[in-house]
Amino acid sequence: MSNNNGFRQGMQIAFRLGTELTVATFIGAMLGYGVDRFFDVRPWGLAIGVVLGGAAGSMNVYRAAMLMTLEEQNTEEDDNNS
Repeated sequence: MSNNNGFRQGMQIAFRLGTELTVATFIGAMLGYGVDRFFDVRPWGLAIGVVLGGAAGSMNVYRAAMLMTLEEQNTEEDDNNS
């Protein structure tokens, strides 16, 4: 039973991190597309938007993963001290 819970928890984490990266990249692409349409500089706005969105998404994933790691370490330390 606990093996199944571990699998589900892993899937939840993977879904969260994947969603954060995908959404950030999509928003960057949409902003870049808007810049393309507004300033008529195709395809540079979209290309730069995708790159910046991907970079922002990667930073979000890194921060979330580090926060989860710290929380897990704190939980393990609390369990060991009890």
